[in-house]
Amino acid sequence: MTLLILTVLGGLGAVITWLFSDFYLQDRLNSLRSDAVETAQQLEKIPDWNQRLVWFESVRLTSGTQVLLIDPQGNVLAAGGTMGGGLGPKGGKGWGGSQMGGFMGGWMHSPMLNDFFTHENLVQVLAGETIANKTTLSGAGNEAMLIAAAPIGQNPVQGVVLLGSSPMPVQASTFAFRRLIVYASLAAILLAAFVSFLLARQVTRPLALMQKAASKMAKGEFEPVTGVDSHDELGDLARGLNSMGESLRNHVSWLSEERNLLKGIVEGISDAVIMLGADGSVQYANEGAKLLWQEQEHEEDNERKQEILSMLRTIPANTEELGQGRILTLGTQVLQAAVAPMAPRGSGSPGGYVAVLRDVTATLRTEKERRDFLASVTHELRTPLHLIQGYLEAIQDGVVGKDDEAGHIQLVLDEAKRLARLVQELQDLNRLERTQTLSPEIIGVADFFQELNQLFQGRAHAHGIKLEFINSSELHVRADRDRLRQVFINLLDNAIRHMPGGGVMKVSAAAKEHGAVSFSISDQGEGIPPESLSKIFDRFYRVDKARSRKEGGMGLGLSIVRQIIDAHGGKIEVESQVGQGTTFKIELP
Repeated sequence: MTLLILTVLGGLGAVITWLFSDFYLQDRLNSLRSDAVETAQQLEKIPDWNQRLVWFESVRLTSGTQVLLIDPQGNVLAAGGTMGGGLGPKGGKGWGGSQMGGFMGGWMHSPMLNDFFTHENLVQVLAGETIANKTTLSGAGNEAMLIAAAPIGQNPVQGVVLLGSSPMPVQASTFAFRRLIVYASLAAILLAAFVSFLLARQVTRPLALMQKAASKMAKGEFEPVTGVDSHDELGDLARGLNSMGESLRNHVSWLSEERNLLKGIVEGISDAVIMLGADGSVQYANEGAKLLWQEQEHEEDNERKQEILSMLRTIPANTEELGQGRILTLGTQVLQAAVAPMAPRGSGSPGGYVAVLRDVTATLRTEKERRDFLASVTHELRTPLHLIQGYLEAIQDGVVGKDDEAGHIQLVLDEAKRLARLVQELQDLNRLERTQTLSPEIIGVADFFQELNQLFQGRAHAHGIKLEFINSSELHVRADRDRLRQVFINLLDNAIRHMPGGGVMKVSAAAKEHGAVSFSISDQGEGIPPESLSKIFDRFYRVDKARSRKEGGMGLGLSIVRQIIDAHGGKIEVESQVGQGTTFKIELP
């Protein structure tokens, strides 16, 4: 406990100290940068250098800050600051001679310009950049300095304002904070040691008593635990051990009765239970086993029985399969067989095997349908989740302008709400094949196509596909907007996934003579084989199972599309040629 607290506090203290020091240092650099930029801007407004020097003498900076005025050739024109005082000589080199001794913190000499502001720094600033960083002053005991430099004017730069400040206040604050962490850690360690000592006395003694009692129980001596009378968890554990000992004593007395009862249970169990001897002969078979190989005619019964026994006899040869299940297929029936060894008391080799066979035909069929349905649900939910992710990433990466952020956030919210409704409808689809609750409304086809274009244009462009929407602005259709959008999302998503780059995909709408609206979604993709055209709307049907499995599809998307179209009283047809593309035609009132 002491080591844990020490480790946590030490790590936490190191992280907090580093963050505190980095924050304070960065704050000081930002302040120097701001002062340098402000001073440079004021000097830029003064056209005459003599007036600039006069104004420079009146500059008042924060405590502990030095300032230099440098010409484009690197000459120091003037110097000032709260720790050095005075102005250096015009055209001089360095900080202004011995006047800066107080600021240098006891250096044996006055540093030159290249000690802290290198020629590379000067070139950067003369190029129009503002710099602010921490540097080590060579030749002065490797002491550190915070500097910030800003150009006076632009194109050309007329001079440089250089500010410098010692990082010692930052270091002093960091050291003080570090001492506070050390003191707190020492106090916590002392407290942890005291608590650990108390816990050791209160926990280890009762545990030792209970360990001795448990060892006796393992040898068959069911004596109660004494000396542990507390009302905490250890007392509960001692009382539990006493109760367990009493139960073990009672179990020994009626173990023989349980053995007889077990025989009756095996006789009445519905699964087939078969006992095989070491030589593979049948030693015992319950009624379930007899029914299993007597279901058919007598001649076939023998073949069925021998087939089952032959499989059971091969399992014990592989010791790794003992106790594990194996699937046995007998025609249309699927059996699950588990074999366990029977070892006589005191013997190391098995004296036989017990096999249990269960008919799992219906269970496997149900499990397969459940897995197919769950996989299909994953396929159907993937597209809206990708759309939500795309909008959020666009907002996060700054691709979307501030004026459009609200609209995109609303689109993400709409997709999330539609996703929740889609999950509910998929549950309904699993229970009721065609029953859906619709909320029809009058939908303008032009606005609907614009929404689809916004959803899919980016993805189509990323795949190198040209996506075109062709419609008449006067067209309207009465439908459930969310369900209709689900139809087009499924069809467009499938088209993009099965279409190579460089092709054209068209979505069009046209009015029919009897008042209906006809939609067409055509692509130049892989196409659908003729033998699959009549099956693609079947639930869980996949044209290319290997590719569909790789991409997550399980054949539920087009089934949902057809059910939605049927619920609207419309119809959907498909035309396709392998290698040339596919066209889906939808007609709605």
